[in-house]
Amino acid sequence: MKRDVIEVQLTPQERQLILRYGYPFERIEQALLACSKSKIEVVPLDAFEFKQLIGDLSISINDMRRGRLQEALFDLCDRLEYAERTGDGMLFED
Repeated sequence: MKRDVIEVQLTPQERQLILRYGYPFERIEQALLACSKSKIEVVPLDAFEFKQLIGDLSISINDMRRGRLQEALFDLCDRLEYAERTGDGMLFED
């Protein structure tokens, strides 16, 4: 089922990884920077932005050597792909 917007909860570390290795669109970048001081933040992403972000993170993963950073990016990308498939981008239930 296609969704127009998917809300994703992101930790500070995940937001930093996206800013550095995901090459986000300006709107996403502004949203991530606006919540830089909070712990967990919900960021809405439209389907096109979501797909591009996952692709950019995948490229970054493939361009680096194995290590903790690559594992962190892989875990983030895996979680984003799950959110894209299911529409569930929440880390915790309210």
